[in-house]
Amino acid sequence: MRVYHFLGVAWAIDDLKRGRLKISRIDDLNDPFELLGTELADLGQRRCFLETKKAIAQQHGVLCFSRGWRNPLMWSHYADKHRGLCLGFDIPNDRTKPIRYDAERLPSLLPGLLAGTPDSAALMQRLLFTKFRDWKYEKEVRVYTDLKEVDTPTGHYFADFSDDLLLKEVISGPRFEGTMTEIAGYARSWAPGVSLIRARLAFESFRVVPNKSVVV
Repeated sequence: MRVYHFLGVAWAIDDLKRGRLKISRIDDLNDPFELLGTELADLGQRRCFLETKKAIAQQHGVLCFSRGWRNPLMWSHYADKHRGLCLGFDIPNDRTKPIRYDAERLPSLLPGLLAGTPDSAALMQRLLFTKFRDWKYEKEVRVYTDLKEVDTPTGHYFADFSDDLLLKEVISGPRFEGTMTEIAGYARSWAPGVSLIRARLAFESFRVVPNKSVVV
């Protein structure tokens, strides 16, 4: 599956230099309803879910992607107001799962999660991949991963480029001010056949599109 990850310039260049992608901590994601997408009117259930979220966040992180790169909101929110870059990766389908967007919070899942039945795992999966429908524009796809070895200088965790995280495209935003020559050098040291695209604002729609007048 081809998926896309938006970044500010500094982070993108650092990732391309080092051949890696930062793993997001669950507690640092911008949606405060992460893992809390079920009804939690009961105080005891709220406490239980908050503790569960805390425990999961200590051991697991997430790589977040979008199924497309042409939505201007994604560039505005995640790529420094169109000044950044978007990295396109091929990831095996069995490692990815799309987010499900719901208008309402799920009915209480706690009894089912605590039952210890085969359905409990399915309920946890639903909780991990459910968000409020107003996030639908992101067309998000996720890969959950273990937090294994912290990068001491930064305090972050990273996933290395690999056959399961294969760099295929680098797209510069419409307001990107750097040179693609530098970007190409970093990207092609990891993926010689990577495609490089300069993007622009579309002339007849509210989209971001390839700038075919610029040869990279």
